[in-house]
Amino acid sequence: MTDEIAVAQAAIDALYEANPDNDFIVISHPIERALHHKLTTVLEKNKQNGGTRKKCTVFLTTYGGDAHAGFRVARCLRHHYKSVRLVVTSYCKSAGTLIAIGADELAIGDVGELGPLDVQVSKPSEILERGSGLDYTQALMVALEHAQTAFSQNLLQMRGRLRLSTKMAGELASRLACGVVEPLYAQIDPNRIGEMQRAIQIASEYGRRLNGHGSNLKEGALDDLVAGYPSHSFVIDRKEARQLFNSVDSLTPAEQHACNTLWFLMRDQIEFCDLLQPSSKQPENSDAQQAESGDDAVEPEQQNAAAPDLDVAQGGNAAQ
Repeated sequence: MTDEIAVAQAAIDALYEANPDNDFIVISHPIERALHHKLTTVLEKNKQNGGTRKKCTVFLTTYGGDAHAGFRVARCLRHHYKSVRLVVTSYCKSAGTLIAIGADELAIGDVGELGPLDVQVSKPSEILERGSGLDYTQALMVALEHAQTAFSQNLLQMRGRLRLSTKMAGELASRLACGVVEPLYAQIDPNRIGEMQRAIQIASEYGRRLNGHGSNLKEGALDDLVAGYPSHSFVIDRKEARQLFNSVDSLTPAEQHACNTLWFLMRDQIEFCDLLQPSSKQPENSDAQQAESGDDAVEPEQQNAAAPDLDVAQGGNAAQ
């Protein structure tokens, strides 16, 4: 066993010594259906081996992905554990924030960050390019504000300078305002607006359902995450997250040590998902919980997929 492997294993053992009733999971992966299948396979295999504990700590690194898959991943964790602690050591954006909503508590490192929940949708006129679902809503708001400004300014000028009656000045100002914004509204597709609104509602409804588990979001925070930030890449660090969530901590010493040791897994998003295993057999948890429902189980052929094994020596080679 090399020195690097021994150091990494010692950091993993320290996690279990500090929290013997926790499982520790590392997810560094795009949020997609394949991740849900991998996680389900890993947790089902662990459960069959009698190793499932009451709580889990998840180290999550992701740039985001599919909101539907994020919902399934969060539900899968809640399906297997009574309490979920999410540790954000690096990027946890977009659909990763959706998973964070489903946790009971958050821990965010000094370089960790969440991101807004505004859904990204493909641009019809561009290849492999996506935009925020809020773009059309903001375009409508800008056009409305422009029309209101044009109407009020023209009305006041015609009343004050030209001495026209209020009725005539209002009619003329209305025509001028319509002429200014009509070209803007003509470029907006009503069907596309409906599509954007449905996409935004998906994120909002998933967030509301996941918050029902740990109720960690503050009042009004979900609306802020969905529509309150000006950019999809907006940084939500630990200080900002405390304005949104009730329980946001720094990393514990054991978590920070594990993060420093396994940084090659947590720094950037790679396709890794596995349960960290202690070097020695931990005491069996006699109170291992039964599944709350079968909603998060996958089909038999999906459960037969090979679960990834944690190999610290080869972990760094997983990054592209």
